[in-house]
Amino acid sequence: MRRPARRDSASAWIRSGARVTVKCYAMRYGVDRFTAYADLFAIGFPLPAGAARWAHRPSVVRRRARQQTDELDDEQFSSPNDWFWVCDRRVFVVGYTSGGAPFGHYEDDES
Repeated sequence: MRRPARRDSASAWIRSGARVTVKCYAMRYGVDRFTAYADLFAIGFPLPAGAARWAHRPSVVRRRARQQTDELDDEQFSSPNDWFWVCDRRVFVVGYTSGGAPFGHYEDDES
């Protein structure tokens, strides 16, 4: 519901004698409590002193962007020239593909 329609509906709701609080307004109209406070204040509903905490939104805290690393971690992959087991065969690693898969020479291919 857009703001003018929501405020008209809220005025009718208040005149009906229902118990109205910032929390009830927020739940009924699907808005946050800061918007609920602003709407109730705008239509002239008397708000208790405890509702003043919803008068101002907290400041936005920006998060730092994550650093992108294009290099492979040393801990993730071993250096070339290591022996690995692939299935039931040992392979001497010569290098790694761009996806990180090892390639090299199989031990039992030495003839």
